[in-house]
Amino acid sequence: MRNIPKIYLTSLVLAIISLPPLNAEAGFMPYGRIFKAVKDERPYITQAQDTRLQLQLHKAIILNCPSSITEVSSYVFAGQGFLVGEVENEVEREDLINRAKEVKGLYGISYFLPQKKNSNNSTSSELEIKLKGMIDPKYPSSKVTVKVVQDNVVILGVLSPQEQQIVCESVQDISGTAKIINFIQAPQQQKRIERRFRPLRNLFSD
Repeated sequence: MRNIPKIYLTSLVLAIISLPPLNAEAGFMPYGRIFKAVKDERPYITQAQDTRLQLQLHKAIILNCPSSITEVSSYVFAGQGFLVGEVENEVEREDLINRAKEVKGLYGISYFLPQKKNSNNSTSSELEIKLKGMIDPKYPSSKVTVKVVQDNVVILGVLSPQEQQIVCESVQDISGTAKIINFIQAPQQQKRIERRFRPLRNLFSD
């Protein structure tokens, strides 16, 4: 009788050992998020703040400009908001910008919002897929991303000056004659600055 508890304990240990190991597919270890956070130039607290602000910016577009949600992408890097895409007219552009300005916590808004053209966007989509395929293996999307709008390549993210040059030159080689709009920020620029709202920052071209 005294050996019965030991038998139960031994059986329990054997049962636990025999269980299949848990893996990432079960969703217990977000390796993708960990990789992006480590590779990112921004401090972890800045990454978290940017994620929160981007959700708020996206929400502002959905609630106030629902017709723009499929054509305009929103981004936040180091507290700076970005709107990139196509709009129907000047009224829609101004409405989007004004709604973005209302998002508390953003240091400013930069945007590239040309009016829509009656042309096929398949070429732009193919170029965007090609560029992302070139960038993604080395830089996670949380660090740098690209958006192609009317054959203009918009690059956004946080990179060191050396990385900026490498990425811009690589994008230029692939995109050919396409104009490069550089919205990339350097890590040392991650400080609170006066709010500003402007259409473009830097233009990188031949």
